[in-house]
Amino acid sequence: MSRGLGIPVKLLHEGSGHVVTVELKSGELYRGSMIECEDNWNCQLDNITFTAKDGKVSQHEHVFIRDLWSYQTC
Repeated sequence: MSRGLGIPVKLLHEGSGHVVTVELKSGELYRGSMIECEDNWNCQLDNITFTAKDGKVSQHEHVFIRDLWSYQTC
């Protein structure tokens, strides 16, 4: 008997193509357009605004966040 994707993974996939904010356990924030996500919670974001724990803000063109499940999503 095969199991389908759970609701959290389906919601993650719904975020593709939308601007999302990802907060890491360390307190760092990534905000940008989610271009792709995988069932294992890896995701790719474009046009990123990154906010470090100390509040310093920087811009990035593209980031890959591995194992998003271990992070908090907003």
